[in-house]
Amino acid sequence: MEKILRARDIMIKDFITVSEDTDVWELARLFTVKRITGAPVISGEGALVGVVSQTDIIRHLKDVASGAADDAADFYKEPEPDRPIWAAQPVTARDLMSPSVISAPEQTTIHELGSIMLQHKIHRIIITSGGRLAGIVTTMDMLKVL
Repeated sequence: MEKILRARDIMIKDFITVSEDTDVWELARLFTVKRITGAPVISGEGALVGVVSQTDIIRHLKDVASGAADDAADFYKEPEPDRPIWAAQPVTARDLMSPSVISAPEQTTIHELGSIMLQHKIHRIIITSGGRLAGIVTTMDMLKVL
């Protein structure tokens, strides 16, 4: 009988996380250098608060180029009222991330993972163990076990 592969069998356990305050430039550099397409976003208290992807960065680039972003001139948010323009803050993971995280427990089968990915049109699933972040499964991880 063939073994049923589960998330725990294929998940990336040594994954990269970013803080909510990681700016867009650092995200782009990190994704490029580490050759990743996204990362979980962690709050200052260590809680999982979202996922940011290269698609989120590209979407922001498109908005900036088209003038749809709040400040189409660059990657900085408008400064608070009565603050000088140089006090503008960079766009961060908090601004770009998807706050609704799609996750699955580590015992989820790869068949179920594939269904979740297709249903939600996502390329990575956060894997949990005991309610804690345990790993990530990407579409590439799924392809590797075919």
